[in-house]
Amino acid sequence: MNTLLLDANVLLRFLRDDDPVQAPAARRLLIEGRDGKVRLRLTTITLAEVFYALRASYKLPRVECARVLAQVVRTGVCEVENEALVLATLARVEAANVDFGDAYLAAEAVASGAGVASFDEDFGRFPDVRWHRPG
Repeated sequence: MNTLLLDANVLLRFLRDDDPVQAPAARRLLIEGRDGKVRLRLTTITLAEVFYALRASYKLPRVECARVLAQVVRTGVCEVENEALVLATLARVEAANVDFGDAYLAAEAVASGAGVASFDEDFGRFPDVRWHRPG
């Protein structure tokens, strides 16, 4: 079976349905993935890029971006790199209203037993994260 890594623009065209040529093509590809005709994979980097684009270009609130991406991950249409960590990240975005990158770092820290070294106050929003402020 053919395996394809999805780029952010394909997922964005599907989610936003904002291009008369690319959106239907993206939809057809995802249907092929759902039907098992092609194996689709989403990387964590691609999901972070989609999150950023939804925030920056489409002005969606963080919580809405997290909900949309969690729905995509849970459909099972695509294999998602680090799926459990990605879902934990999106849950942290919803709970603390932080960016994907900070939420991912927090989720990774908890999963690995590490702390986080950062000057970013957002890490204070995660009671389960050992936050170390350098200085």
